[in-house]
Amino acid sequence: MEKRDVLRDWQERFSALSPYTSSTLYKKADIVLMGLRCENVMSGVYRIFFECLPLWENEKKKMKIPVFCSELLDGKGLQFFIDYRSHDRLFPMAAAYVEKQFGIFLNENISVDDVCSWLKKLSSSFVPEHNPIKLYRIFEFKLALALFFDDKNLFEKIKKEIDAEIRYWDSRRFERLFHQTVQTWKTSLFLKMEDREAFVRQVYLNMDNDKRIMRLKETHFEL
Repeated sequence: MEKRDVLRDWQERFSALSPYTSSTLYKKADIVLMGLRCENVMSGVYRIFFECLPLWENEKKKMKIPVFCSELLDGKGLQFFIDYRSHDRLFPMAAAYVEKQFGIFLNENISVDDVCSWLKKLSSSFVPEHNPIKLYRIFEFKLALALFFDDKNLFEKIKKEIDAEIRYWDSRRFERLFHQTVQTWKTSLFLKMEDREAFVRQVYLNMDNDKRIMRLKETHFEL
């Protein structure tokens, strides 16, 4: 079975998603794109990821960096590799795992509370613990949600969460990874999320400039 046939099965199973690229099925959710990515592991074998891409960035290369990406696991919590030749047999099981692991994002409306709880579990699974490589994008996503809803209480809550977390970060390692200090990163992030009007304008500009996004089905976050 070829990848386009595999993606057709996934789209038929999760009809809220639409083709975005030759390997992805996405939908637009207010300030992000989210959906499934089919990745070849080796010849004849693939695996599925659920990923979320930001729409508030003003550089295309940054829009391609997921705010989070989570691999589909089997019932034992192990990587789930699917042989294309066994797709028909394994697909029902794989689809059920997608529902179980990523179902909150596949609803007609997506609860922000559910998303924050899900991200907290995702963060706690990182090895090593307190890993800024993953967390820095998740924090940005949370702040973006608070800014989108203009929820000042939620925004302040997330800022406190960031302050509590960065105390665990190795400052020297952070500088090697990101070529800036933790404090510089934090200050820049808060400034980036300061102007809601500019933030929303950039989101809609990115949507309007990509015909593929305009064709995607739409869902919404809700508080």
